[in-house]
Amino acid sequence: MQNKLLEGKDNTQRIVSIEIDNDVAMLYIQTENGSIIVEPRPNRFWILSNEKLDPKYNRLKGELHYKWGKQFTDRQDYYNEKRLLKNKDIFNIYDPKEAFMIKDGATYYKGLKHSEVTILSFDIETTTLEHNDDARVLLISNTFRKNGQLERKLFDFKDYFNEGEMLEDWCQWILIKDPSIICGHNIQSFDFPYLRFIADKHDVKLELGRDSSKLKVESFESKFRKDGSQFYHYNKSKIYGREIVDTFFLALKYDVGRKYESYGLKQIIKQEGLEIKDRQFYDAAKIRHNYNDPVEWEKIKAYALHDADDSLALFDLMAPPLFYSAQIIPKSFQLITESAEGSKINSIMMRSYLQEGHSLPKESEAVKYPGAISIGNPGIYRNVFKIDVASLYPSIMIQYEVYDPIKDPNGSFLDLVKQLTEQRLKNKEYAKSTGNRYFKDMEQSQKILINSAYGFCGATGLLFNSPAKAAFVTEKGREILQKSIDWALNKGFKLVNADTDSISFSKGNETPFSKEERLGLLNEINSMFPDRIKFEDDGYYPCLIVIMAKNYVLQTEDGQIKYKGSAIKATGREPALQQLIKDIIGSILDGKQNYLEIYNRYVKEALNVQDINRWASKKTVTSKVLEGTRTNETKVKDAIENTEYAEGDKIYVYFDEESNLKLAENFDGKYNKDKLLEKLYKTALTFETIINKETFINYKLKKNKKLLENV
Repeated sequence: MQNKLLEGKDNTQRIVSIEIDNDVAMLYIQTENGSIIVEPRPNRFWILSNEKLDPKYNRLKGELHYKWGKQFTDRQDYYNEKRLLKNKDIFNIYDPKEAFMIKDGATYYKGLKHSEVTILSFDIETTTLEHNDDARVLLISNTFRKNGQLERKLFDFKDYFNEGEMLEDWCQWILIKDPSIICGHNIQSFDFPYLRFIADKHDVKLELGRDSSKLKVESFESKFRKDGSQFYHYNKSKIYGREIVDTFFLALKYDVGRKYESYGLKQIIKQEGLEIKDRQFYDAAKIRHNYNDPVEWEKIKAYALHDADDSLALFDLMAPPLFYSAQIIPKSFQLITESAEGSKINSIMMRSYLQEGHSLPKESEAVKYPGAISIGNPGIYRNVFKIDVASLYPSIMIQYEVYDPIKDPNGSFLDLVKQLTEQRLKNKEYAKSTGNRYFKDMEQSQKILINSAYGFCGATGLLFNSPAKAAFVTEKGREILQKSIDWALNKGFKLVNADTDSISFSKGNETPFSKEERLGLLNEINSMFPDRIKFEDDGYYPCLIVIMAKNYVLQTEDGQIKYKGSAIKATGREPALQQLIKDIIGSILDGKQNYLEIYNRYVKEALNVQDINRWASKKTVTSKVLEGTRTNETKVKDAIENTEYAEGDKIYVYFDEESNLKLAENFDGKYNKDKLLEKLYKTALTFETIINKETFINYKLKKNKKLLENV
């Protein structure tokens, strides 16, 4: 039976692309043998309003805010109407594909696995990073997969009269191969704009579309959000009938724990252990200098032949959960890989109403409300028991039936969370019992949506948002955690740590908990809460060091060390300073407490640096850096002047004697020693809540310079 809430009312299977041609929606459907058939469907553009603006506006079901709707068969009529009504309270969806899918209930990829869809991965080798007179495309490396079979093809500019001819041949080859997905690394910001520049220079068109239409690049700037403070700016490319997937964006979504040292393709491939054994390697920076050398050119081509394999490997690693979420979310696959999670829940919600001809609510204004409890009692604790509530916020939503009856009278939000949770648990069990990655990927796709449900409630700009319900969820979360804290304290335990959905505690005398005791404590605390609110064993730790709230160190029973919190992980700090933190933690754990000895060892090294890479800080080249005027931004910009570094790249820098930033790769032996001494002191003070700050000396200060003689 068709699940209209999760999958939409249209059960069409194996859709790999949807394109809107005025009053017709073209559904591209992949057959069992990998070929494509096209199925036309009627399309109507639509506008919703809170009032009847003219006789052609029809009344929708229900009493939600946008209760009047008008449909258009002509795109230009639709655009003209929007312009006329720009000062009216109206609602419409910018993307015509999403608008069609929300109204009519179709989604991508039903009945398909991610490996079944035809895909082309490509990479280019160029002479420059800039669009200038010296810009040339030397090679286009391609890896094409269909029905599980790989085909590699390399386009070499030396085989053509000019690069324009090569690009035309490449486009023709793609038209013949007919991939549904085109992927590559950083292709939205670099490859497609570069190819377009070269095509324009030779007066040719990049006819990459399934209908032989050319590559389209939006005139306005899009932003891809990395985190709360950083965005990547680009002009979005689109190809008719094909989905563009940028593995650079996939990597940013995938790297939740920010483990990647760099988001460069080769660095991620190396970190993930995906390097192709025995392949030819070549220093990419030297290609533009050596491409005219026949011997070197053969090495370069051998290297480039497998280049596109890397982005395909990242696609297979990172894309499946997003691919399977496309079976649920009424957005194109490309848009799913580029958009925020909250908007996806909102699209599902809009579809659940609009596909039935029901009115839609108006977005609620943002309100401030208290967040979660976070407590860290600084100290060094022994024999600590940590427990947490599995999926606390979704569990609260289901247990207390959280939804907004005014904005969501059908209760679709609650039903959505319940169904996704139920299906996720089934797929989690299937994955465990069968070892089949398909079920793991399905479970992960559902997990991502479930975990975004709370954020969706509190977000702005979404019709079905509900800040009041988000506030209710956090309030219940605080009640649950506070009740568990009170329980632990009443039993005479030391509260070590508490954060959102977990508490850590030890006995008053810090003697061990037996396994039987831990099981008994879990049963006892769970008897205090409803069935859905279930604490679980989150580990038993012989030692737990708390620096501050959200920053602590766990020593597991098998001796592993886990670091939690930005102050301790310190991924943005120089490698030497990261190691200083680990050495001090090691000294705490082994009981030596030789903190000053460790500190002074690093002071000596800072005064006699041989390897600047240990003392170089990592910076990201962002649009703010490239366009900024603030001192910190201009220093980074000056450091990369006359280099090939571009937006998104990671660089390593140090301070020279004049306090200017310099690239670590250009280290000449001269550096600012006071800067390093200052950084050492500030890093050591990370531990001032548990180690007397007088232990460490700020050798940068003039009054302490003489003390360096004793180091």
